[in-house]
Amino acid sequence: MFRSAWSGKRLLGMVAALIGLAAAVLILLAATAGNNFSLHFIAIGLGVLYGSYLIYRGKTSLLFGWGKTRLGAWINLILGVLTLIIPGGVGGEPAVLAIVSGVLALFAV
Repeated sequence: MFRSAWSGKRLLGMVAALIGLAAAVLILLAATAGNNFSLHFIAIGLGVLYGSYLIYRGKTSLLFGWGKTRLGAWINLILGVLTLIIPGGVGGEPAVLAIVSGVLALFAV
Protein backbone atom coordinates (compact mmCIF):
# COMPACT_ATOMS: atom_id res chain seq x y z
CA MET A 1 0.00 0.00 0.00
CA PHE A 2 2.76 2.46 0.91
CA ARG A 3 5.25 1.42 -1.72
CA SER A 4 7.68 4.10 -2.72
CA ALA A 5 9.28 4.16 -6.13
CA TRP A 6 13.04 4.10 -6.26
CA SER A 7 14.44 7.41 -7.37
CA GLY A 8 17.09 7.64 -10.04
CA LYS A 9 19.76 8.66 -7.56
CA ARG A 10 19.01 5.77 -5.23
CA LEU A 11 19.11 3.30 -8.12
CA LEU A 12 22.40 4.79 -9.37
CA GLY A 13 23.86 4.52 -5.87
CA MET A 14 22.83 0.88 -5.58
CA VAL A 15 24.42 0.10 -8.96
CA ALA A 16 27.58 1.87 -7.78
CA ALA A 17 27.61 -0.20 -4.58
CA LEU A 18 27.22 -3.45 -6.55
CA ILE A 19 30.01 -2.50 -8.96
CA GLY A 20 32.21 -1.61 -5.98
CA LEU A 21 31.43 -4.97 -4.39
CA ALA A 22 32.48 -6.75 -7.59
CA ALA A 23 35.68 -4.67 -7.72
CA ALA A 24 36.50 -5.49 -4.09
CA VAL A 25 36.00 -9.22 -4.67
CA LEU A 26 38.20 -9.15 -7.78
CA ILE A 27 40.94 -7.20 -5.98
CA LEU A 28 40.86 -9.63 -3.05
CA LEU A 29 40.98 -12.63 -5.40
CA ALA A 30 43.92 -11.16 -7.30
CA ALA A 31 45.74 -10.32 -4.05
CA THR A 32 45.53 -13.88 -2.75
CA ALA A 33 46.00 -15.74 -6.06
CA GLY A 34 48.87 -18.16 -6.38
CA ASN A 35 52.03 -17.66 -4.37
CA ASN A 36 51.68 -13.88 -4.35
CA PHE A 37 50.10 -13.03 -1.02
CA SER A 38 50.07 -9.24 -1.15
CA LEU A 39 49.08 -7.63 2.13
CA HIS A 40 48.71 -4.09 0.82
CA PHE A 41 46.34 -5.22 -1.95
CA ILE A 42 44.27 -7.09 0.61
CA ALA A 43 44.02 -3.81 2.54
CA ILE A 44 42.99 -1.99 -0.67
CA GLY A 45 40.38 -4.67 -1.41
CA LEU A 46 38.94 -4.35 2.09
CA GLY A 47 38.96 -0.56 1.71
CA VAL A 48 36.96 -0.77 -1.54
CA LEU A 49 34.58 -3.18 0.19
CA TYR A 50 34.12 -0.66 3.03
CA GLY A 51 33.59 2.16 0.52
CA SER A 52 30.89 0.12 -1.19
CA TYR A 53 29.26 -0.54 2.17
CA LEU A 54 29.20 3.21 2.86
CA ILE A 55 27.65 3.87 -0.54
CA TYR A 56 24.96 1.28 0.22
CA ARG A 57 24.28 2.61 3.72
CA GLY A 58 24.17 6.18 2.45
CA LYS A 59 21.51 5.32 -0.10
CA THR A 60 19.34 3.39 2.36
CA SER A 61 19.58 5.58 5.48
CA LEU A 62 17.51 8.63 6.24
CA LEU A 63 19.99 10.50 8.43
CA PHE A 64 23.17 11.94 6.88
CA GLY A 65 22.97 9.58 3.91
CA TRP A 66 24.65 12.03 1.53
CA GLY A 67 27.78 12.16 3.70
CA LYS A 68 28.15 8.39 3.81
CA THR A 69 27.62 8.08 0.08
CA ARG A 70 30.12 10.81 -0.68
CA LEU A 71 32.76 9.33 1.65
CA GLY A 72 32.30 5.86 0.16
CA ALA A 73 32.54 7.30 -3.35
CA TRP A 74 35.82 9.07 -2.56
CA ILE A 75 37.25 5.96 -0.90
CA ASN A 76 36.49 3.82 -3.96
CA LEU A 77 37.74 6.47 -6.37
CA ILE A 78 41.05 7.05 -4.56
CA LEU A 79 41.74 3.35 -3.95
CA GLY A 80 40.92 2.54 -7.58
CA VAL A 81 43.40 5.13 -8.82
CA LEU A 82 46.02 3.88 -6.34
CA THR A 83 45.52 0.34 -7.58
CA LEU A 84 46.18 1.51 -11.13
CA ILE A 85 49.27 3.52 -10.16
CA ILE A 86 51.06 1.00 -7.91
CA PRO A 87 53.58 -0.91 -10.06
CA GLY A 88 53.19 -4.68 -10.12
CA GLY A 89 49.75 -4.36 -8.66
CA VAL A 90 46.31 -5.66 -9.47
CA GLY A 91 45.47 -2.95 -12.01
CA GLY A 92 43.21 -3.63 -14.97
CA GLU A 93 39.53 -4.38 -14.62
CA PRO A 94 39.22 -4.35 -10.80
CA ALA A 95 40.78 -0.89 -10.57
CA VAL A 96 38.58 0.44 -13.36
CA LEU A 97 35.49 -1.04 -11.67
CA ALA A 98 36.43 0.68 -8.40
CA ILE A 99 36.89 4.00 -10.21
CA VAL A 100 33.56 3.61 -12.03
CA SER A 101 31.90 2.79 -8.71
CA GLY A 102 33.28 5.96 -7.15
CA VAL A 103 32.25 8.16 -10.07
CA LEU A 104 28.71 6.71 -10.20
CA ALA A 105 28.31 7.19 -6.46
CA LEU A 106 29.43 10.82 -6.75
CA PHE A 107 26.75 11.33 -9.40
CA ALA A 108 24.22 9.69 -7.07
CA VAL A 109 24.77 12.20 -4.25
